[in-house]
Amino acid sequence: MDSDEAPEPERIHATGAGSNVGDEQFVWPWMGVLLNVPTEWMGGWKDGGMRRGGILKERLLRFCPHMVIPLGDQFGHHTGIAIVLFGQDYACLGKALDFENHFEAQGRGKRGWEAHTFRPLPGEIFGWVALADDWRTAGLTGEFLRSHGGLKTIAQLESKMQSEMQKLALLLSTRKNLDKEKKMQKPDATGNLEFEIKQLKGQLEVMKQKDSESKRKIDELNKELQEKDDKIEYMESIHGILVTKDLKSNDELQDAWKKLIKGLGDVTSCRTNVGIKRMGDLDSRSFANACKHKMSEIEATILCSEWEDEIKNPQWHPFKVVPDDGKGKQKLILLEDDEKLGKLKEKCGEDAYALVVGALRDINEYNPSGRTTVPVLWNNKEDRKATLGDGIGYLLQRCGLKRKR
Repeated sequence: MDSDEAPEPERIHATGAGSNVGDEQFVWPWMGVLLNVPTEWMGGWKDGGMRRGGILKERLLRFCPHMVIPLGDQFGHHTGIAIVLFGQDYACLGKALDFENHFEAQGRGKRGWEAHTFRPLPGEIFGWVALADDWRTAGLTGEFLRSHGGLKTIAQLESKMQSEMQKLALLLSTRKNLDKEKKMQKPDATGNLEFEIKQLKGQLEVMKQKDSESKRKIDELNKELQEKDDKIEYMESIHGILVTKDLKSNDELQDAWKKLIKGLGDVTSCRTNVGIKRMGDLDSRSFANACKHKMSEIEATILCSEWEDEIKNPQWHPFKVVPDDGKGKQKLILLEDDEKLGKLKEKCGEDAYALVVGALRDINEYNPSGRTTVPVLWNNKEDRKATLGDGIGYLLQRCGLKRKR
């Protein structure tokens, strides 16, 4: 027996319109709520599992959802409620708001749900972006939102980015001043003084062999020698202070880099100009596309996971050491005849082989000893490692984002 009639879902109360967008609390990572989702009777059970979630996701493809999860009761029956997962960055927030505006324009948004006084028609789905009142509500919806997300405002995200940007700018100014001071105290000046001291000591030994009439000259030379000893000691002290400041500044700069990478990881994606690239990760979507003529999507997903483990395995080392163009240095190059890579090329083709080799080279460059992936600030537009200026520029562009009602 099949039926598309949805049960009466739990009541969720809408907030008033016209709230301050900067202070409005969203569920983060961004999520959407769907109510009155149709169900079907299959073998005595109301089906609302992965199959129905997949159908809903296809219907919402224009909003780029990561996943649609139907909620079931304690008996596994579908409740007519589903949660849409959009992701964490600003681009995903834009898609989530488009999703909300789509339902609102048809009178099937949160206000429409609160306004209806009769049981909605089967298939008449209502949807909106999850906010603080949804997160706090009792029932399955609130329980899911609280266990999978928190509350954040746009103002909080902007404030965090502005704070990191100010700290980075301060560190850059400090670093520039230290560089100027170091240039003024060049090691060459110390070397010149040491050479003069050596010459004076030589002259002093010659003078000691002469008669007492040279005593005055010897005293003058001793005085000059002492002055130069004092000067070189002072310069070495200054140089030590500058080196210590430089090391501290570098530590602070590295810490700021890490915070910048972590912060941008929350607000960027592979479609933004600047994002985070995990060096050593295998792109599962590209791998599946490379293998689509060789095997099913599920088989390709499983094989991709196995190769991710191989890439991070420190016991597997498909490289050899060779001289680096006669410069007395050495470098690692990939073994073209490696047995595992050869079987991969034969089974899945050149494209899948190239993806694995690229991930191997990345992890060997950025973390050859640990063989774990490393997050790197990446300029997606120019396909290169991003500079600090790239990161700050991107933050400046994003700080002005406002929600459109």
